[in-house]
Amino acid sequence: MPQSKHPEPPSTAGVTAVSQRTVCRILGSGLLWLSVIAPAAADFERGLRAYQRSDFARARLEFFQSAMEGHAGAQFYLGEIYEGGVGVKLDYPTALDWYQQAAQKEHAQSQARLAYMFSKGLGTAKDDAKAFQWYLRAANNGDVPAQFKVGLLYRQGRGTQKNNLEAYKWLTISASYGDPDAPGERNQLEGKLSASDRQRALDLASSWERQWEDRSRGKLD
Repeated sequence: MPQSKHPEPPSTAGVTAVSQRTVCRILGSGLLWLSVIAPAAADFERGLRAYQRSDFARARLEFFQSAMEGHAGAQFYLGEIYEGGVGVKLDYPTALDWYQQAAQKEHAQSQARLAYMFSKGLGTAKDDAKAFQWYLRAANNGDVPAQFKVGLLYRQGRGTQKNNLEAYKWLTISASYGDPDAPGERNQLEGKLSASDRQRALDLASSWERQWEDRSRGKLD
């Protein structure tokens, strides 16, 4: 099922390179003692437990080591830490770097955060078109808030061409996965679409949901 409004990081992993600029920021933030920690200490689950008990220095260390090995969940949490200034100085460019690393691995939550940062111009130039593109990728990867946002953006024509049929489709998908605001927003489109267009949007939403469930089952196999 698509990711809820209270996301948990997936256990996906890969291999990637972190930009030199990001590494310099991390080392400058108090992690110079990284070199004295045994290599085996890099563990995302330990970082998550430390984060949950508000031991942010330890969490940042564990996430950093896992992120350097390409763990998308760890990269996402580092993005949150620097975007929110959690135990560190708030640093939007570093947050953006980490979100981009994870977003390229199709980590939906990171794609949604990256979209938000482009929409607000945080750590980068404001760019509604890029924001929409990343929201759409997150929506297609099962992020429910992103699905809702895509519906709104299609309705508003922000970052993309206005398209009430697509808006109705995405708000239907978001509603079906539990977004509490989606039904009311979708109802505002009722009078702006013909009966045939509404049915077309519902058919497209049902098709997307079937494909998503097939993808989800494939991930579990």
